[in-house]
Amino acid sequence: MKAPEKSEARGLAVEAIVEVVQAMEPHEREGFTAYVVTMAQGKAKGRLFAVDMVLAMLPVLLPTEMDESSMGEGTWGLKCVRVLVERCSDTVGGVRARALMNAAQALDVLSERGVEVARLQEVMKIGNMDLGELLRRRCIDDKAAVRKAALVLITKAIGLIGRPVDESLLSAMGAACSDPLVSIRKAALAAISEVFRKFPDERVTKEWLQAVPSLVIDSETSIQEECENLFLELVLNRVCQAANLNLDDHSVNLEEVFPEGTLDLLKSICDGEVAPCIKRICASLGKKKKLRPLLASSLQNIVTISESLWLRNSKPIEKWTAPAGAWWLLSEVSSFAPKSVNWKFLSHHWKLLDNVGQEDTGKASSEGDPNSALWAVDRVSLLQTISNVSMELPVEPAAELAHSLLTRIENFDMNLSEVDAHVKSLKTLCKRKAKTAKEGEALIMKWVQQLINKAVASLDSYIKGSSQDSRGCSFFTPPTGKLKGRKGASTSKAMPEAVIAVFTVGSLILACPDASVQDIIPLLHTIITSGNSGPRPKNLVGGDVSFKELAPSLYIQSWDTMAKLCLVDDKLAKRYIPLFVQELEQSDLATLRNNIMIAMADFYVRYTALVDCYMSKITKSLRDPCEVVRRQTFVLLAKLLQRDYVKWRGVLFLRFLPSLVDESEKIRHLSDYLFGSILKAKAPLLAYNSFIEAIYVLNNYTGHGGFSESQASQSSQGSQGSGRGSTLFAIGGTDERSRSKRMHIYVSLLKQMAPEHLLATSAKLCAEILAGVCDGLLSVDDAAGRAVLQDALQILACKEMRIHPSICTDNSEMDDEGGDGGTASALNAAKGRAVTQVAKKNLIQIAIPIFIELKRLLESKNSPLTGCLMECLRALLKDYKNEIDEILVADKQLQKELLYDMHKFEAGKGKASKEAEAGPSGSSPGPAQGDVAAKATVRSVLKEMNRNVPTPPLHSMSVPKMKSVLGPGGLSASRRPAAVLESVSRIQPFGSDDEN
Repeated sequence: MKAPEKSEARGLAVEAIVEVVQAMEPHEREGFTAYVVTMAQGKAKGRLFAVDMVLAMLPVLLPTEMDESSMGEGTWGLKCVRVLVERCSDTVGGVRARALMNAAQALDVLSERGVEVARLQEVMKIGNMDLGELLRRRCIDDKAAVRKAALVLITKAIGLIGRPVDESLLSAMGAACSDPLVSIRKAALAAISEVFRKFPDERVTKEWLQAVPSLVIDSETSIQEECENLFLELVLNRVCQAANLNLDDHSVNLEEVFPEGTLDLLKSICDGEVAPCIKRICASLGKKKKLRPLLASSLQNIVTISESLWLRNSKPIEKWTAPAGAWWLLSEVSSFAPKSVNWKFLSHHWKLLDNVGQEDTGKASSEGDPNSALWAVDRVSLLQTISNVSMELPVEPAAELAHSLLTRIENFDMNLSEVDAHVKSLKTLCKRKAKTAKEGEALIMKWVQQLINKAVASLDSYIKGSSQDSRGCSFFTPPTGKLKGRKGASTSKAMPEAVIAVFTVGSLILACPDASVQDIIPLLHTIITSGNSGPRPKNLVGGDVSFKELAPSLYIQSWDTMAKLCLVDDKLAKRYIPLFVQELEQSDLATLRNNIMIAMADFYVRYTALVDCYMSKITKSLRDPCEVVRRQTFVLLAKLLQRDYVKWRGVLFLRFLPSLVDESEKIRHLSDYLFGSILKAKAPLLAYNSFIEAIYVLNNYTGHGGFSESQASQSSQGSQGSGRGSTLFAIGGTDERSRSKRMHIYVSLLKQMAPEHLLATSAKLCAEILAGVCDGLLSVDDAAGRAVLQDALQILACKEMRIHPSICTDNSEMDDEGGDGGTASALNAAKGRAVTQVAKKNLIQIAIPIFIELKRLLESKNSPLTGCLMECLRALLKDYKNEIDEILVADKQLQKELLYDMHKFEAGKGKASKEAEAGPSGSSPGPAQGDVAAKATVRSVLKEMNRNVPTPPLHSMSVPKMKSVLGPGGLSASRRPAAVLESVSRIQPFGSDDEN
């Protein structure tokens, strides 16, 4: 009973007791087991000791050879296991965590003794809740040690969870991979990978790929390495199994040829959200020389077998597509194993994809055949593979292929997704074709300039044709048929060619920045300025045409190409970046706003000082009406912040806050990760330093000095739009929905603060907002001021603001990991006690006088916020019920009102709990003692109110002082009575603890 809470000392006590138990007679052993089981229902310290005790006694209670009766109803072994399972849902986090860890070890003991899986599943149930549901709840527990222990239990008990694994449990494990704590992310990575290893079905594969590859960008190096190793083991090595397989004569489909799940795995890894992370994993593994040449051979074998099986079934080759993901993965790994890629294989499939695919593309796309898009995607991956292995190709075939690519690019008739791949491949093939590096550069410059000139001619022709059509339509209205014919001849046919030409120029200038683009800049300027509402440049061809309305795709691509030109020309960037910012603010095309946002992020890296002054306008895209634009803006700015191109200063932090309550679930998830993980590590004091200002900004309150800094930042970064920007990022209003959104943001910031910062924030709320209202600096006559005060009162009353030392902390479970865990736990406990004492002192000496003055002011105004203030006081003082008379000695009226509110609240809770216990058919309970006390209090309050005694002013009140716990007369100087010392040595009963 006196065992300390440290795990090492507790473990020694358990070992000693087990030695004694082993020497007991059977009936004595059963009696002591009953004692421990009863202890598991008592106080927190006893429950924590009991979960360790039952685990240690389990091997003693169970026979070496188990039979059906060994775990039957009424046996002590079953009772001990159920004690562990029940404590997994204990009210104290430390007990829950320890019970989960011990349950994992208990399963090992039971499995070694030969207990069947079906019986174990039945034993691990609590009522109607099975093991899977229990683990799901613990994976999302609010205590870190509990979440980690649950993930460890999943890793060991995966065979008991059952197949298929529950969808909700899978999601919980996937979410745990993004936990702010490193140890939990490691445990989640091990747990979900164990599930994937045992049950590699489609659902588990999808969840694993969504959760694990993204950890390659984790801030912890060990997690990055583990992520790469698991991907190599569970994905790439499985694909390698197809390297030596051959097409069987009896095979009918691909699933019969390759190992189960191989094709689904390939299809899943090329998903748009997963692909960037897998690219990074493959690149890292390749640099470490962990990618085996066998992988490239296996992927080629998969494509070859797929084609052979298709032809053997007498199907037309133009309808064939390779297994999804095979070409894409080959393009990623081929650069690290170029000698393993067969040139005959590449040549055959290039002729197939280029000739047959191109001939079929026009007809297939007009008929809506999805194969045309798949052929285009495969051509891109094939070209990427050719680029990677170009130095291993024969010279003559490389030159022939380069000429073929140049011809295709000149026609300007391919899919936009293929242009970059063609340009990149042509560049690498020219280097392979040339004898020297200088000759290769000259050859590249020659064909790049040739293609740019042809693009200029194509675009100029389209602009002139559009201008003539526009002028012709302004003079007369031709018949409908003739109008359609003319428009189709000059626009419908030429417009796609112009779009591809403009896009090709952007790809060429990035591949060869030294190329001359002076001829195309005026044409692009004509197109991008034609969408403005102001005067159009009449001196240029086509200046009287609005391409934004006539050809939106050309208009958007012209902006994109101009952005690429600005990236390689700083003088051009200085001229056009203001136009990009203006279009970002004013454009009604979501696609264009999204593309410009990507360009602005690139500009920020290339021209940081030039773009920094526009940050206030750029951040407005965080509140864009389009979800894709908002998410894109959030991700890009977060990356810039991580790379220190953008600093957390000015209004940037405050403008990120509304993303925590965005309508999009994906944006909310990203925001939680940014604020809970990245920001907490990078700028731990930012939430504390900006908390008060956030209250003003979110309520759009401008009548106080605390908001002046934000106003100054906005006015310096965007003169005309500052007012609209502050409104755009405000979540004003006193309705329930707006208040709940703001409170969610406040709570998210409070969770990042240390206890001492919570204490300081509490003092700042009282001094700057509550005292500001009392001094007239903050007006509550308008809605915004009332909302600010109400928010401050709700924040002070919320549970995240409360500071109290833990009775049974989670650190007791963490001290197993290192030798200094016990010391750290003791230091944390001492720190918690010190902060609690300071919090109590601040409450009595600082907060209470301000509350009394504020109550007097609100009563004089008949403000509805008086009730909110009383609720806040009740929440603050409920931990000091026995000291309210001393704390509120300056205002007896307030003291009685609070006592009445507390008695009424507790009476309502007691009545509700008794009604719940009686059930719907039970008899209603009699009047509770709380009701009697409440009635007595209300009579005294009414009597006091009838006297019309006002609350005394603040300056006339005497502030009660708090006795020091270390000074004279404190705890250190007091002597314990002999009766108290004697009671400590007695065996304590296992009464339920109300301390939690």
